[in-house]
Amino acid sequence: MVRALLVYPDSGRGARKNTMKSFSLTRRIIAIVVTCQLLLAVGLILVAVIYGRSELKGAFDATLEGKAMSALALLQYTEPKPHVLLFDSTLLPPPSDPAHQDQYAIWSSDGQLIARSSGWESVPPALAQGDQRYADFTLAGAPYRAVSLRNVSVLDKEGVEDNGKSPAKVTLIYASSLVGNHLRLTQLAALVGATSILLLLVTSAFAVWSVRRGLAPLRELAAQANTISVRNWNFSAPPGDSLATELSPFVHAIEAVLARLKESFRQQRDFTNDAAHELKTSVAIVKSTLQSLLHRPRTQQEYETELEDLLEDCARLEDLLGRMLRLARIEQLAENGVPLKPATTELTSTCEAALSRIRMVAEERNIVLEFESPPAVYLLADPEDLELIWLNLLENAVQYSPEGSTVTLRVRQNGGAMVEVSVVDSGPGIPPAELPHIFERFHRGDPSRARSTGGFGLGLAICKALVDAYSGTIEAVNLPGQGTQMRVQLPAESN
Repeated sequence: MVRALLVYPDSGRGARKNTMKSFSLTRRIIAIVVTCQLLLAVGLILVAVIYGRSELKGAFDATLEGKAMSALALLQYTEPKPHVLLFDSTLLPPPSDPAHQDQYAIWSSDGQLIARSSGWESVPPALAQGDQRYADFTLAGAPYRAVSLRNVSVLDKEGVEDNGKSPAKVTLIYASSLVGNHLRLTQLAALVGATSILLLLVTSAFAVWSVRRGLAPLRELAAQANTISVRNWNFSAPPGDSLATELSPFVHAIEAVLARLKESFRQQRDFTNDAAHELKTSVAIVKSTLQSLLHRPRTQQEYETELEDLLEDCARLEDLLGRMLRLARIEQLAENGVPLKPATTELTSTCEAALSRIRMVAEERNIVLEFESPPAVYLLADPEDLELIWLNLLENAVQYSPEGSTVTLRVRQNGGAMVEVSVVDSGPGIPPAELPHIFERFHRGDPSRARSTGGFGLGLAICKALVDAYSGTIEAVNLPGQGTQMRVQLPAESN
Protein backbone atom coordinates (compact mmCIF):
# COMPACT_ATOMS: atom_id res chain seq x y z
CA MET A 1 0.00 0.00 0.00
CA VAL A 2 1.46 3.33 -1.05
CA ARG A 3 0.94 6.05 1.53
CA ALA A 4 1.46 9.78 1.05
CA LEU A 5 2.09 12.50 3.62
CA LEU A 6 0.57 15.97 3.55
CA VAL A 7 2.84 18.41 5.40
CA TYR A 8 1.52 21.80 6.39
CA PRO A 9 4.47 24.08 7.16
CA ASP A 10 4.21 26.44 10.14
CA SER A 11 4.51 30.04 9.05
CA GLY A 12 5.95 31.11 12.44
CA ARG A 13 9.66 31.63 13.00
CA GLY A 14 11.79 29.01 14.72
CA ALA A 15 11.75 25.25 14.62
CA ARG A 16 8.24 23.93 15.22
CA LYS A 17 6.67 20.56 14.84
CA ASN A 18 4.85 20.17 11.53
CA THR A 19 1.32 18.82 11.44
CA MET A 20 1.15 15.77 9.18
CA LYS A 21 -1.91 13.96 7.93
CA SER A 22 -1.46 10.62 6.20
CA PHE A 23 -3.76 8.99 3.70
CA SER A 24 -3.62 5.99 1.41
CA LEU A 25 -3.01 7.02 -2.17
CA THR A 26 -3.92 3.54 -3.41
CA ARG A 27 -7.24 3.53 -1.56
CA ARG A 28 -8.06 7.02 -2.75
CA ILE A 29 -7.43 6.14 -6.40
CA ILE A 30 -9.39 2.89 -6.08
CA ALA A 31 -12.27 4.73 -4.38
CA ILE A 32 -12.36 7.32 -7.17
CA VAL A 33 -12.31 4.63 -9.87
CA VAL A 34 -15.01 2.53 -8.18
CA THR A 35 -17.16 5.62 -7.57
CA CYS A 36 -16.92 6.59 -11.24
CA GLN A 37 -17.84 3.06 -12.28
CA LEU A 38 -20.75 3.02 -9.83
CA LEU A 39 -22.06 6.31 -11.21
CA LEU A 40 -21.67 4.89 -14.71
CA ALA A 41 -23.63 1.76 -13.72
CA VAL A 42 -26.41 3.82 -12.14
CA GLY A 43 -26.56 6.01 -15.24
CA LEU A 44 -26.70 2.94 -17.46
CA ILE A 45 -29.58 1.50 -15.43
CA LEU A 46 -31.49 4.79 -15.59
CA VAL A 47 -30.98 5.09 -19.34
CA ALA A 48 -31.98 1.46 -19.88
CA VAL A 49 -35.12 1.85 -17.73
CA ILE A 50 -36.14 5.11 -19.40
CA TYR A 51 -35.53 3.72 -22.88
CA GLY A 52 -37.23 0.40 -22.05
CA ARG A 53 -40.21 2.19 -20.57
CA SER A 54 -40.54 4.31 -23.70
CA GLU A 55 -40.32 1.27 -25.97
CA LEU A 56 -42.73 -0.80 -23.86
CA LYS A 57 -45.16 2.09 -23.76
CA GLY A 58 -45.01 2.49 -27.54
CA ALA A 59 -45.55 -1.24 -28.06
CA PHE A 60 -48.41 -1.27 -25.53
CA ASP A 61 -50.11 1.67 -27.24
CA ALA A 62 -49.81 -0.05 -30.62
CA THR A 63 -51.28 -3.25 -29.16
CA LEU A 64 -54.02 -1.26 -27.42
CA GLU A 65 -55.01 0.45 -30.65
CA GLY A 66 -55.04 -2.93 -32.40
CA LYS A 67 -57.42 -4.29 -29.78
CA ALA A 68 -59.60 -1.21 -30.12
CA MET A 69 -59.79 -1.67 -33.89
CA SER A 70 -60.58 -5.36 -33.38
CA ALA A 71 -63.41 -4.38 -31.05
CA LEU A 72 -64.64 -1.85 -33.62
CA ALA A 73 -64.69 -4.59 -36.24
CA LEU A 74 -67.00 -6.67 -34.01
CA LEU A 75 -69.66 -3.93 -34.24
CA GLN A 76 -71.92 -5.07 -37.15
CA TYR A 77 -75.38 -4.45 -38.57
CA THR A 78 -78.08 -7.08 -38.29
CA GLU A 79 -79.19 -8.76 -41.54
CA PRO A 80 -82.96 -8.20 -41.45
CA LYS A 81 -84.20 -4.71 -41.88
CA PRO A 82 -84.25 -2.37 -40.17
CA HIS A 83 -80.48 -2.71 -39.70
CA VAL A 84 -79.40 -2.37 -36.06
CA LEU A 85 -75.82 -2.25 -34.71
CA LEU A 86 -74.93 -5.23 -32.56
CA PHE A 87 -71.65 -6.05 -30.74
CA ASP A 88 -70.34 -9.62 -30.52
CA SER A 89 -68.19 -9.71 -27.34
CA THR A 90 -67.37 -13.40 -27.72
CA LEU A 91 -64.83 -12.65 -30.44
CA LEU A 92 -62.85 -10.06 -28.45
CA PRO A 93 -59.08 -10.68 -28.28
CA PRO A 94 -57.89 -12.20 -24.98
CA PRO A 95 -56.65 -9.75 -22.32
CA SER A 96 -52.89 -9.31 -21.84
CA ASP A 97 -53.34 -9.96 -18.10
CA PRO A 98 -55.92 -12.71 -17.32
CA ALA A 99 -56.18 -11.45 -13.74
CA HIS A 100 -57.35 -8.05 -14.96
CA GLN A 101 -59.88 -8.10 -17.79
CA ASP A 102 -59.91 -5.55 -20.57
CA GLN A 103 -62.57 -2.84 -20.31
CA TYR A 104 -64.46 -1.22 -23.18
CA ALA A 105 -67.52 0.88 -23.97
CA ILE A 106 -69.16 1.90 -27.26
CA TRP A 107 -71.52 4.81 -27.80
CA SER A 108 -73.42 5.90 -30.87
CA SER A 109 -73.09 9.38 -32.30
CA ASP A 110 -76.21 10.47 -30.38
CA GLY A 111 -74.72 9.30 -27.06
CA GLN A 112 -76.65 6.03 -26.69
CA LEU A 113 -74.64 3.19 -25.15
CA ILE A 114 -74.28 0.31 -27.59
CA ALA A 115 -72.08 -2.08 -25.57
CA ARG A 116 -69.77 -2.18 -22.57
CA SER A 117 -67.74 -4.63 -20.53
CA SER A 118 -68.98 -6.08 -17.30
CA GLY A 119 -66.65 -4.02 -15.13
CA TRP A 120 -67.08 -0.71 -16.91
CA GLU A 121 -69.25 0.75 -14.11
CA SER A 122 -66.08 1.00 -11.96
CA VAL A 123 -64.22 3.03 -14.58
CA PRO A 124 -63.93 6.74 -13.68
CA PRO A 125 -66.66 8.71 -15.52
CA ALA A 126 -64.17 11.40 -16.46
CA LEU A 127 -62.56 8.96 -18.89
CA ALA A 128 -65.61 9.08 -21.20
CA GLN A 129 -65.92 12.85 -20.94
CA GLY A 130 -62.39 13.80 -21.84
CA ASP A 131 -61.10 14.36 -25.36
CA GLN A 132 -57.56 13.00 -24.92
CA ARG A 133 -56.63 9.99 -27.04
CA TYR A 134 -54.79 8.11 -24.27
CA ALA A 135 -55.54 8.18 -20.55
CA ASP A 136 -54.21 6.32 -17.49
CA PHE A 137 -56.41 5.36 -14.55
CA THR A 138 -56.63 2.86 -11.72
CA LEU A 139 -59.24 0.12 -11.54
CA ALA A 140 -59.50 -2.18 -8.51
CA GLY A 141 -55.96 -1.20 -7.49
CA ALA A 142 -54.47 -2.10 -10.88
CA PRO A 143 -53.08 0.46 -13.35
CA TYR A 144 -54.88 0.71 -16.70
CA ARG A 145 -54.33 2.60 -19.94
CA ALA A 146 -57.15 3.47 -22.32
CA VAL A 147 -57.35 4.60 -25.93
CA SER A 148 -60.28 6.64 -27.23
CA LEU A 149 -61.54 6.33 -30.82
CA ARG A 150 -64.04 9.18 -31.17
CA ASN A 151 -66.44 9.68 -34.10
CA VAL A 152 -65.04 6.80 -36.09
CA SER A 153 -67.03 5.05 -38.80
CA VAL A 154 -68.36 1.57 -38.30
CA LEU A 155 -66.30 -0.88 -40.31
CA ASP A 156 -69.34 -2.98 -41.36
CA LYS A 157 -70.79 -1.18 -44.43
CA GLU A 158 -73.07 -3.86 -45.83
CA GLY A 159 -76.09 -2.64 -43.87
CA VAL A 160 -75.97 0.87 -45.33
CA GLU A 161 -74.84 0.30 -48.91
CA ASP A 162 -78.40 -0.50 -50.06
CA ASN A 163 -79.74 2.81 -48.70
CA GLY A 164 -76.78 4.83 -50.04
CA LYS A 165 -76.12 6.24 -46.58
CA SER A 166 -72.68 6.84 -45.02
CA PRO A 167 -71.58 4.48 -42.21
CA ALA A 168 -72.64 5.37 -38.69
CA LYS A 169 -70.24 7.19 -36.33
CA VAL A 170 -69.45 5.73 -32.94
CA THR A 171 -67.13 6.41 -29.97
CA LEU A 172 -65.14 3.49 -28.60
CA ILE A 173 -62.95 3.48 -25.49
CA TYR A 174 -60.79 0.43 -24.89
CA ALA A 175 -58.58 -0.08 -21.82
CA SER A 176 -56.06 -2.76 -20.87
CA SER A 177 -54.16 -3.45 -17.67
CA LEU A 178 -50.58 -2.13 -17.33
CA VAL A 179 -49.61 -4.76 -14.74
CA GLY A 180 -47.86 -6.95 -17.28
CA ASN A 181 -46.13 -3.95 -18.81
CA HIS A 182 -44.88 -2.82 -15.42
CA LEU A 183 -43.71 -6.34 -14.64
CA ARG A 184 -41.67 -6.51 -17.84
CA LEU A 185 -40.17 -3.08 -17.07
CA THR A 186 -39.20 -4.28 -13.59
CA GLN A 187 -37.63 -7.40 -15.04
CA LEU A 188 -35.67 -5.27 -17.52
CA ALA A 189 -34.42 -3.00 -14.73
CA ALA A 190 -33.46 -6.02 -12.61
CA LEU A 191 -31.62 -7.62 -15.52
CA VAL A 192 -29.75 -4.46 -16.42
CA GLY A 193 -29.00 -3.79 -12.73
CA ALA A 194 -27.68 -7.31 -12.12
CA THR A 195 -25.55 -7.13 -15.25
CA SER A 196 -24.22 -3.71 -14.24
CA ILE A 197 -23.38 -4.90 -10.72
CA LEU A 198 -21.59 -7.93 -12.13
CA LEU A 199 -19.63 -5.74 -14.51
CA LEU A 200 -18.96 -3.32 -11.66
CA LEU A 201 -17.48 -6.09 -9.53
CA VAL A 202 -15.34 -7.36 -12.39
CA THR A 203 -14.12 -3.91 -13.41
CA SER A 204 -13.53 -2.90 -9.77
CA ALA A 205 -11.40 -5.98 -9.20
CA PHE A 206 -9.49 -5.19 -12.38
CA ALA A 207 -9.13 -1.55 -11.30
CA VAL A 208 -7.73 -2.58 -7.90
CA TRP A 209 -5.26 -4.91 -9.57
CA SER A 210 -4.30 -2.30 -12.16
CA VAL A 211 -3.85 0.48 -9.57
CA ARG A 212 -1.71 -1.70 -7.33
CA ARG A 213 0.34 -2.85 -10.29
CA GLY A 214 0.62 0.70 -11.63
CA LEU A 215 1.85 2.02 -8.27
CA ALA A 216 4.38 -0.77 -7.85
CA PRO A 217 7.20 1.41 -9.32
CA LEU A 218 6.33 4.08 -6.76
CA ARG A 219 6.67 1.57 -3.93
CA GLU A 220 9.97 0.45 -5.43
CA LEU A 221 11.15 4.06 -5.56
CA ALA A 222 10.14 4.51 -1.92
CA ALA A 223 12.07 1.39 -0.96
CA GLN A 224 15.12 2.61 -2.87
CA ALA A 225 14.90 6.05 -1.29
CA ASN A 226 14.57 4.49 2.18
CA THR A 227 18.02 2.92 1.83
CA ILE A 228 19.73 6.27 1.22
CA SER A 229 21.97 7.49 4.04
CA VAL A 230 25.23 9.38 4.54
CA ARG A 231 27.00 6.05 3.97
CA ASN A 232 24.94 4.95 0.98
CA TRP A 233 24.13 7.43 -1.78
CA ASN A 234 23.15 4.79 -4.34
CA PHE A 235 19.73 5.26 -5.88
CA SER A 236 18.81 2.75 -8.58
CA ALA A 237 15.70 3.86 -10.45
CA PRO A 238 13.74 1.29 -12.48
CA PRO A 239 14.70 1.02 -16.17
CA GLY A 240 13.17 3.60 -18.48
CA ASP A 241 11.01 1.07 -20.32
CA SER A 242 9.33 -0.01 -17.05
CA LEU A 243 9.02 3.46 -15.52
CA ALA A 244 5.76 5.36 -15.91
CA THR A 245 5.98 8.68 -17.71
CA GLU A 246 4.38 10.45 -14.72
CA LEU A 247 7.14 9.15 -12.42
CA SER A 248 10.04 10.31 -14.57
CA PRO A 249 10.02 13.91 -13.20
CA PHE A 250 9.85 12.47 -9.67
CA VAL A 251 12.85 10.22 -10.30
CA HIS A 252 14.82 13.07 -11.87
CA ALA A 253 13.96 15.29 -8.88
CA ILE A 254 15.18 12.62 -6.43
CA GLU A 255 18.41 12.18 -8.38
CA ALA A 256 18.95 15.94 -8.52
CA VAL A 257 18.29 16.34 -4.79
CA LEU A 258 20.61 13.45 -4.00
CA ALA A 259 23.34 14.96 -6.15
CA ARG A 260 22.99 18.32 -4.37
CA LEU A 261 22.90 16.67 -0.94
CA LYS A 262 25.93 14.56 -1.73
CA GLU A 263 27.79 17.63 -2.92
CA SER A 264 26.70 19.56 0.18
CA PHE A 265 27.93 16.78 2.46
CA ARG A 266 31.20 16.69 0.57
CA GLN A 267 31.62 20.44 0.88
CA GLN A 268 30.71 20.29 4.58
CA ARG A 269 33.22 17.50 5.15
CA ASP A 270 35.90 19.33 3.19
CA PHE A 271 35.11 22.53 5.07
CA THR A 272 35.51 20.79 8.42
CA ASN A 273 38.76 19.15 7.35
CA ASP A 274 40.18 22.34 5.86
CA ALA A 275 39.09 24.45 8.82
CA ALA A 276 40.66 21.99 11.23
CA HIS A 277 43.83 21.94 9.13
CA GLU A 278 44.06 25.74 8.98
CA LEU A 279 43.42 26.11 12.70
CA LYS A 280 45.85 23.34 13.53
CA THR A 281 48.53 24.95 11.35
CA SER A 282 48.06 28.36 12.94
CA VAL A 283 48.00 26.93 16.48
CA ALA A 284 51.05 24.78 15.69
CA ILE A 285 52.96 27.88 14.56
CA VAL A 286 52.03 29.74 17.76
CA LYS A 287 52.96 26.71 19.85
CA SER A 288 56.26 26.26 18.02
CA THR A 289 57.11 29.93 18.56
CA LEU A 290 56.38 29.68 22.30
CA GLN A 291 58.38 26.47 22.61
CA SER A 292 61.35 28.07 20.89
CA LEU A 293 61.16 30.99 23.31
CA LEU A 294 61.30 28.59 26.25
CA HIS A 295 64.01 26.41 24.74
CA ARG A 296 66.92 28.68 25.79
CA PRO A 297 67.46 32.11 27.25
CA ARG A 298 67.35 34.91 24.70
CA THR A 299 68.15 38.59 24.53
CA GLN A 300 65.43 41.19 24.85
CA GLN A 301 65.63 41.99 21.15
CA GLU A 302 65.25 38.31 20.26
CA TYR A 303 62.22 38.06 22.56
CA GLU A 304 60.70 41.16 20.94
CA THR A 305 61.30 39.78 17.43
CA GLU A 306 59.75 36.40 18.31
CA LEU A 307 56.79 38.08 20.02
CA GLU A 308 56.18 40.24 16.96
CA ASP A 309 56.12 37.11 14.81
CA LEU A 310 53.78 35.54 17.35
CA LEU A 311 51.45 38.56 17.12
CA GLU A 312 51.43 38.22 13.34
CA ASP A 313 50.48 34.56 13.64
CA CYS A 314 47.75 35.46 16.16
CA ALA A 315 46.48 38.12 13.79
CA ARG A 316 46.40 35.56 10.99
CA LEU A 317 44.47 33.16 13.25
CA GLU A 318 42.08 35.95 14.23
CA ASP A 319 41.56 36.84 10.56
CA LEU A 320 40.80 33.20 9.75
CA LEU A 321 38.25 32.93 12.57
CA GLY A 322 36.66 36.24 11.57
CA ARG A 323 36.25 35.11 7.96
CA MET A 324 34.79 31.78 9.02
CA LEU A 325 32.31 33.44 11.38
CA ARG A 326 31.27 35.99 8.77
CA LEU A 327 30.75 33.29 6.12
CA ALA A 328 28.76 31.18 8.59
CA ARG A 329 26.58 34.18 9.50
CA ILE A 330 25.81 34.98 5.86
CA GLU A 331 24.97 31.38 5.00
CA GLN A 332 22.85 30.98 8.11
CA LEU A 333 20.80 34.04 7.20
CA ALA A 334 20.32 32.67 3.68
CA GLU A 335 19.30 29.21 4.96
CA ASN A 336 16.80 30.67 7.46
CA GLY A 337 15.27 32.84 4.74
CA VAL A 338 15.99 36.04 6.65
CA PRO A 339 16.30 38.80 4.01
CA LEU A 340 18.90 41.51 4.33
CA LYS A 341 17.57 45.00 5.02
CA PRO A 342 20.02 47.28 3.21
CA ALA A 343 19.88 51.01 2.71
CA THR A 344 20.69 52.95 -0.43
CA THR A 345 24.45 52.94 -0.97
CA GLU A 346 26.57 54.84 -3.45
CA LEU A 347 28.63 52.16 -5.19
CA THR A 348 31.60 54.28 -6.24
CA SER A 349 32.49 55.23 -2.66
CA THR A 350 32.68 51.57 -1.60
CA CYS A 351 35.00 50.81 -4.52
CA GLU A 352 37.27 53.73 -3.62
CA ALA A 353 37.38 52.60 0.03
CA ALA A 354 38.45 49.08 -1.04
CA LEU A 355 41.11 50.52 -3.37
CA SER A 356 42.56 52.66 -0.58
CA ARG A 357 42.84 49.63 1.72
CA ILE A 358 44.64 47.50 -0.87
CA ARG A 359 46.81 50.27 -2.30
CA MET A 360 49.75 49.74 0.09
CA VAL A 361 49.93 46.02 -0.75
CA ALA A 362 49.78 46.85 -4.47
CA GLU A 363 52.59 49.43 -4.16
CA GLU A 364 54.81 46.88 -2.43
CA ARG A 365 54.46 44.69 -5.54
CA ASN A 366 54.72 47.65 -7.91
CA ILE A 367 51.20 46.99 -9.21
CA VAL A 368 49.16 49.85 -10.66
CA LEU A 369 45.52 50.11 -9.59
CA GLU A 370 43.07 51.61 -12.08
CA PHE A 371 39.46 52.57 -11.45
CA GLU A 372 36.78 53.20 -14.08
CA SER A 373 33.27 54.19 -13.02
CA PRO A 374 30.32 56.44 -13.91
CA PRO A 375 29.82 59.53 -11.71
CA ALA A 376 27.34 57.92 -9.31
CA VAL A 377 25.69 54.50 -9.09
CA TYR A 378 23.27 53.55 -6.31
CA LEU A 379 22.47 50.09 -4.94
CA LEU A 380 20.34 48.71 -2.15
CA ALA A 381 23.11 47.11 -0.10
CA ASP A 382 25.17 47.44 3.05
CA PRO A 383 28.29 49.50 2.22
CA GLU A 384 30.47 47.28 4.46
CA ASP A 385 29.35 44.18 2.54
CA LEU A 386 30.09 45.82 -0.82
CA GLU A 387 33.49 47.02 0.36
CA LEU A 388 34.32 43.50 1.58
CA ILE A 389 33.41 42.01 -1.82
CA TRP A 390 35.63 44.46 -3.74
CA LEU A 391 38.45 44.10 -1.22
CA ASN A 392 38.51 40.29 -1.50
CA LEU A 393 38.47 40.43 -5.30
CA LEU A 394 41.23 43.06 -5.35
CA GLU A 395 43.35 41.02 -2.90
CA ASN A 396 43.15 37.98 -5.18
CA ALA A 397 43.97 40.07 -8.24
CA VAL A 398 46.99 41.71 -6.57
CA GLN A 399 48.29 38.42 -5.12
CA TYR A 400 48.21 36.56 -8.43
CA SER A 401 49.34 39.40 -10.72
CA PRO A 402 53.05 39.72 -11.59
CA GLU A 403 55.03 42.70 -10.35
CA GLY A 404 54.75 45.78 -12.51
CA SER A 405 51.35 44.78 -13.92
CA THR A 406 47.95 46.49 -13.72
CA VAL A 407 44.77 45.62 -11.85
CA THR A 408 41.57 47.35 -13.03
CA LEU A 409 38.35 47.85 -11.09
CA ARG A 410 35.55 48.75 -13.51
CA VAL A 411 31.91 49.72 -12.85
CA ARG A 412 29.37 49.67 -15.66
CA GLN A 413 25.68 50.47 -15.67
CA ASN A 414 24.20 48.96 -18.80
CA GLY A 415 21.01 50.98 -18.60
CA GLY A 416 19.06 48.02 -17.27
CA ALA A 417 18.17 46.76 -13.84
CA MET A 418 21.66 45.37 -13.12
CA VAL A 419 25.04 46.98 -12.38
CA GLU A 420 28.23 45.14 -13.36
CA VAL A 421 31.42 45.46 -11.34
CA SER A 422 34.50 43.68 -12.66
CA VAL A 423 38.07 43.21 -11.44
CA VAL A 424 40.63 42.45 -14.16
CA ASP A 425 44.14 41.22 -13.30
CA SER A 426 47.20 40.34 -15.33
CA GLY A 427 47.84 36.96 -13.74
CA PRO A 428 48.27 33.54 -15.34
CA GLY A 429 44.54 32.86 -15.37
CA ILE A 430 42.60 30.04 -13.77
CA PRO A 431 42.87 26.47 -15.12
CA PRO A 432 39.56 25.44 -16.72
CA ALA A 433 39.28 22.48 -14.35
CA GLU A 434 39.41 24.85 -11.38
CA LEU A 435 36.77 27.33 -12.57
CA PRO A 436 33.73 25.38 -11.22
CA HIS A 437 35.33 25.16 -7.74
CA ILE A 438 36.89 28.57 -7.09
CA PHE A 439 33.91 29.76 -5.01
CA GLU A 440 34.04 26.77 -2.67
CA ARG A 441 35.24 27.27 0.88
CA PHE A 442 38.97 26.72 1.46
CA HIS A 443 39.52 26.02 -2.21
CA ARG A 444 42.88 27.13 -3.55
CA GLY A 445 44.12 26.35 -7.01
CA ASP A 446 47.71 26.28 -5.78
CA PRO A 447 47.81 25.22 -2.11
CA SER A 448 51.59 25.47 -2.00
CA ARG A 449 51.31 29.25 -2.30
CA ALA A 450 48.82 29.61 0.55
CA ARG A 451 51.37 30.62 3.14
CA SER A 452 53.26 32.94 0.82
CA THR A 453 50.14 34.79 -0.31
CA GLY A 454 48.45 34.66 3.08
CA GLY A 455 45.18 33.33 1.64
CA PHE A 456 42.83 30.86 3.28
CA GLY A 457 40.56 30.08 0.33
CA LEU A 458 37.61 31.86 1.96
CA GLY A 459 37.64 35.20 0.16
CA LEU A 460 35.77 34.13 -2.97
CA ALA A 461 33.35 31.98 -0.91
CA ILE A 462 32.46 35.07 1.15
CA CYS A 463 32.04 37.11 -2.04
CA LYS A 464 29.65 34.57 -3.54
CA ALA A 465 27.63 34.29 -0.32
CA LEU A 466 27.21 38.07 -0.13
CA VAL A 467 26.39 38.42 -3.83
CA ASP A 468 23.80 35.63 -3.57
CA ALA A 469 22.29 37.33 -0.53
CA TYR A 470 21.69 40.46 -2.64
CA SER A 471 20.18 38.41 -5.53
CA GLY A 472 23.22 38.97 -7.72
CA THR A 473 25.61 36.79 -9.71
CA ILE A 474 29.37 36.34 -9.71
CA GLU A 475 31.55 34.52 -12.23
CA ALA A 476 35.18 34.18 -13.27
CA VAL A 477 36.23 34.47 -16.92
CA ASN A 478 39.69 33.82 -18.34
CA LEU A 479 40.65 36.58 -20.74
CA PRO A 480 42.29 35.79 -24.08
CA GLY A 481 46.05 35.77 -23.73
CA GLN A 482 46.53 36.34 -20.01
CA GLY A 483 44.56 37.47 -17.00
CA THR A 484 41.25 36.80 -15.26
CA GLN A 485 38.12 38.92 -15.02
CA MET A 486 35.82 38.56 -11.98
CA ARG A 487 32.35 39.83 -12.89
CA VAL A 488 29.75 40.75 -10.31
CA GLN A 489 26.22 41.77 -11.23
CA LEU A 490 23.94 43.33 -8.61
CA PRO A 491 20.42 44.78 -8.89
CA ALA A 492 20.45 48.56 -9.28
CA GLU A 493 18.18 50.74 -7.18
CA SER A 494 14.86 51.26 -8.94
CA ASN A 495 13.93 54.89 -9.49
